[in-house]
Amino acid sequence: MRRGPEEMDALIRVADDGVLGRGRTEDFPMVAAQALARGVDLPALRELAGLGRDDVRDAADLFERAMTELGHPLREGDAIRWARIREAATSLLEKRTAPPNAAGEIAELLRTLDDPDGRTEDFAWHLHVLSVIWEDHPADRPDTVATIKSTVSEIIGYRR
Repeated sequence: MRRGPEEMDALIRVADDGVLGRGRTEDFPMVAAQALARGVDLPALRELAGLGRDDVRDAADLFERAMTELGHPLREGDAIRWARIREAATSLLEKRTAPPNAAGEIAELLRTLDDPDGRTEDFAWHLHVLSVIWEDHPADRPDTVATIKSTVSEIIGYRR
């Protein structure tokens, strides 16, 4: 069985999207077929690829079983959210994502975290406000970008 990093990354992303409620279970058979075509071969993936789009419950169970067999059991939602926050932060700091886009994505993820002290909600609100300022005050964008980056760095430090 050939399992390159790209194939595994794609499957993990789909699994994580499912946990976050961003994926569509009815798409799992196609995802399994694509994984098989790229050389990831497991009995659970073969069975999943053969399901119809209406076999949603079976698809979810088979996809979870396949991920476990691949050594990547489904992660908890907050673990996925923090991983995606770090991805968005890295993308922002490496200038691959526009500051308001990264800030918006991070804010959305922060809002859905289980955080009893409410600190992540404060961060989310601050990033939202900064995104609005970035849009509404183009002349202030350099300062706003610096504040977004500083806030994102603080968020990453908070998680450690």
